[in-house]
Amino acid sequence: MTTPPLVSIVLPVHNDETWIGNAIESCLRQSVEQFEVICVDDASTDGTSAVIARYQAQDERVRLIRLEQNGSAFQGRRAGITAAQGEYILFLDGDDEFAPDAVEKASAKAQATDADLVGFGVEVINPDGQKVGGYQKRLAPIHQSLSGDEVFNGLFPVGRAAQGQLWRYLFRTSLLREVYEMLPADLVLPRVNDLPIMFLAAARARKYVSIQDRLYRYYFRRGGSGHAVADVGRFAFYMGAIDSVEVIRPALESLLGTRKDPDELIRSYESARLSIIANVIGFLQKNMSSDLHGACLDLLHTRVPQPDVVLAAVTHTPEVLPVLATSGTRIEAGERPVKSVLLTTKTLTTGGVSGVLLSQAHFLLEAGYKVTVVAHRKDSVLDGLPEGAKFIEMKGKGLPARVEEWAQICRDEAVDVIIDQQILYSRQWPSYALMARALGVPTIGWIHNFGLRPFYDQNDLTSFLTDHLNALATTVTLSPLDVAYWKLRGIEHTVYLPNPPSPLLIESAGAEVTKSAPEGRIELVWWGRLDARTKKPVELLLMAQELRRLSVDFELTVIGPDWKDYTVADLAAEVEKKGLSDHVKVVGPRRGEELIRSIDAAHLFVTTSIIEGYQLTLAEAQIRGLPVVMYELPWLVPVQDNEGIVAVRQGDAVGLAREVAALAEDRERYERYSQASVKAAERMTSYDMSSLYQQLLLGGLPAEFSPEPTLDDARQILDWTVFYAETSFAEKAEKPRGRRARRAAAATTSLPAKKKVSLARRVARRSIRTFPALEPVFRRVQKAL
Repeated sequence: MTTPPLVSIVLPVHNDETWIGNAIESCLRQSVEQFEVICVDDASTDGTSAVIARYQAQDERVRLIRLEQNGSAFQGRRAGITAAQGEYILFLDGDDEFAPDAVEKASAKAQATDADLVGFGVEVINPDGQKVGGYQKRLAPIHQSLSGDEVFNGLFPVGRAAQGQLWRYLFRTSLLREVYEMLPADLVLPRVNDLPIMFLAAARARKYVSIQDRLYRYYFRRGGSGHAVADVGRFAFYMGAIDSVEVIRPALESLLGTRKDPDELIRSYESARLSIIANVIGFLQKNMSSDLHGACLDLLHTRVPQPDVVLAAVTHTPEVLPVLATSGTRIEAGERPVKSVLLTTKTLTTGGVSGVLLSQAHFLLEAGYKVTVVAHRKDSVLDGLPEGAKFIEMKGKGLPARVEEWAQICRDEAVDVIIDQQILYSRQWPSYALMARALGVPTIGWIHNFGLRPFYDQNDLTSFLTDHLNALATTVTLSPLDVAYWKLRGIEHTVYLPNPPSPLLIESAGAEVTKSAPEGRIELVWWGRLDARTKKPVELLLMAQELRRLSVDFELTVIGPDWKDYTVADLAAEVEKKGLSDHVKVVGPRRGEELIRSIDAAHLFVTTSIIEGYQLTLAEAQIRGLPVVMYELPWLVPVQDNEGIVAVRQGDAVGLAREVAALAEDRERYERYSQASVKAAERMTSYDMSSLYQQLLLGGLPAEFSPEPTLDDARQILDWTVFYAETSFAEKAEKPRGRRARRAAAATTSLPAKKKVSLARRVARRSIRTFPALEPVFRRVQKAL
């Protein structure tokens, strides 16, 4: 070479005989000549060195350095940097190539701006020769120019995956030599060996600039990238990536004094460390069979604390949370003594779930436990918080910060067990349950509705729950049929418990109740939230029309708050439209004594729910002596052996009206049902809830609360699955959007028998996949259909 090179291209290779010729030729085709190509053969055992030697003989810009022992690309780059004569360095892998103008454009930008680092774009090519646009976009430079400490902060932002690819940059040679001086001379890094160099170079660089041109051609899945993991030993090799980030920490200490904000450097380091851990477990999920997940996670936990594994997944690869849930070791309830209990929900309100939580807090305090109540969101109503319970409102922004906050709460409050009421209402609960499990704290999850609710809602919540419920010590449901459902889904750690009695039930229990049969007008009452889809308050108007047709003298009081897109005003307008104002009064929410007076003024409680988990309003009405007329919900615990209830098939508003009329006309029957109501409600208040919760926390609930599924359970589940699938299908057809949807709805609103049979067959096929142990049962059902 007649003049010293401006740029040294460092090309570390190991057994790259197939591709190394293409890589070198891409260098020799550069649009300028002021460069050298330093090929460092890291003890290859194939013909790599021979290929390089042929190019060396043809062009003096090609140099060859042979390493006698394999020291990884980390040591290969060290040798190349040490030997480099250029002011700047570009890195090239042996299975990739440069664009023809890479040297010219990158070096010109560096010289024009006096930058230590120049970033540029990357062309990603898959094995079929097609460009991978999404990956190219992720690798494109984000910042045009950065100076001082902002170089590092911009290239390694907290909360983002650490990007260590050296081949995306041109470096000042002196910068790289300083970085290598900060690291052990004999360091060998088989995996992610570029990250320590990139991290420390970004921390020391004083100026960074970028160009958008794609100067590097990365061939995806050539060489060693993207290969599947065959066994645990191979996973151990990939787990070595963690070494690449942990080796940075000692060198980092020497840089803290040079930073305006040293804490930012530490935060970025911890973020980079988590991203590498996430990369390892993400690779596990994508490249290994599920039967190896458990062993690989056990191996990972010998290197990385379990809380860090969870936090890494939450922050960077949430898609691996099901792997952590199903393959991790589940903590059984009762494995540790329990003194401190944490109860949690989204926010404390006056609703049913919050009522259950507050009652649980009361009974747990009564049993002698320390109780902490945690709300995940603001605006809680604390009026019902029992004295002695500590309340905490979480403040963190973003799920990773909140999961860290959750871990700190568990430590600060010395929590021994968690009861989570959000299982059916949040998809973030697995993150918290897994973090608690990583700390050795079991979580008990409460499912506050019938297991087939996702079928009615037509969502994927059943699969989501099944994928994650192993993160819990125990899954609590509200009925024996729910236990059967989840056990048939493979969730063996499932029990059922009655909901604790509400304050209204507790205050009314033991009172002498004598309810007289109606004389003249019969007073009906309905209360609950005005949920048009699940509580079906509009069905009351169909019942009222039939009562009027039957000449029954009645008045119906509808009590409840607005719910989502259906309001008191909406229902009142429907009443007016149907000419029922003389019979139906929509009065809005009532609570406390006002609600009790409304109940006591009534003769009958009517409920129209299409789905419930544990309907406390049944017991609240019955404890005041009201018989109940309702749509059938036979799995409900309050309905079992309850002679104060008359049930008709779902959606039969005419049947409701006829049963109301029959009770109004038969004084003796009415009083018999009233007395039976009181007895049934008293049974609902007879549970020793403090004792049941103690047994739950210690894993000692009697076997009756976790029955094994029966053939009859399977039949019921199938029947109700068909019902909810048909109903939801018809409801969607009744709410068309757009001309095409309206045309489709016109054809499907009234489902003919043939369509229903077809739908039932599809449900049976799905049930075989859902409950494989019961395939013979569902095959018989299919045959019958």
